[in-house]
Amino acid sequence: MDFHAVRLLVRDVHKSVEFYRDTLGFEGWIDALGEYAYFEEQHLALFKQSNMLSELEEESGKTVQKGPSVFLLQFEVKNVDEAYVLLKKKNVRFINPPHDRRDWGSRIAHFKDPDGNIIELYQSIRSKPANEMQ
Repeated sequence: MDFHAVRLLVRDVHKSVEFYRDTLGFEGWIDALGEYAYFEEQHLALFKQSNMLSELEEESGKTVQKGPSVFLLQFEVKNVDEAYVLLKKKNVRFINPPHDRRDWGSRIAHFKDPDGNIIELYQSIRSKPANEMQ
């Protein structure tokens, strides 16, 4: 089994495409109906939430409701502080400014996309590589 992508279920695909393409600078494509978009390099797909919920409800015969986000998207950058300044100029509203989490070996900052999904900018500040999972 190979990982393909994270698929975010969004209310407005066009608004989300504008955010990920124009604000974050991702390159990708959107389908002719405007219901699906894919940013190949980041392995990130956007899909119209109502379409997915309808599909799941048809398949299961049960009502499906969107719950609160239980994940975040993490993007590694060369310099969190520089990315923070650049995105602030593009009117991104951050949850917190860049800060070190030495216990995580990271310098990070967080913001949300148009659907409220949490995005983390990440820069490694570890002096030694983390132990690999066995």
